[in-house]
Amino acid sequence: MPKVYVVTAPESVRGIYATWPECEAKVKGVRGAKYQSVASRELAEAMLRGEGTALTPGLWAFVDGNHLGGVGVVIVEKRGDEDEEVVAQAGHTVMEVFAGAGIAPLNTRAGLNEALSRLRNVLAELAALYLALTLVPERAAVTIVHDYEGVGAWMDGRWKARDPIVATVIDACHALIARRGLRVSYRHQRGHQSAWAGRDDFAHYNGRADALATEAGDRLW
Repeated sequence: MPKVYVVTAPESVRGIYATWPECEAKVKGVRGAKYQSVASRELAEAMLRGEGTALTPGLWAFVDGNHLGGVGVVIVEKRGDEDEEVVAQAGHTVMEVFAGAGIAPLNTRAGLNEALSRLRNVLAELAALYLALTLVPERAAVTIVHDYEGVGAWMDGRWKARDPIVATVIDACHALIARRGLRVSYRHQRGHQSAWAGRDDFAHYNGRADALATEAGDRLW
């Protein structure tokens, strides 16, 4: 589905535009203009109504990793229509996440370095998932929000993990879920999505996880 552009302010240019040139022509030079691209017309219409995209009640874990080996996790509990709280957040390196986890062949620094040099972003995204599964309370029901599609696709079995290390980490995540009695679902969130024009909790917390991953990745280099 092609993205569209929504302008929520000022009133004189509010609307939904199919292309960036159309949107740019409306907002260029307009003081206080608030606009952004969104994934669907339905979301754009919700933002114009002032609804945006808010979390529904429950436990949410936003996960992200980057090519530098940085990992970020933000866990949010939504208790009612408005009451939400960040109950945990962490920024670590892939090395820190998998050290002592007992996942062969990632149980040595040499093995971690080799895997990171080859898999980079993928290994970091899976490390973020593993970290989140250790941080949420035992027997919790949680939705993992990820911007790398493979996280949910591998865990749900929609993708087959052909790389042996990826397959090993996926198996370790399944084992961790079973051992801790977790009930896990997955939601894909397009990465690097801004929330300038209206409320979008998914973009906001995804950005927060991304920032934690960036800070952690910088420690490796």
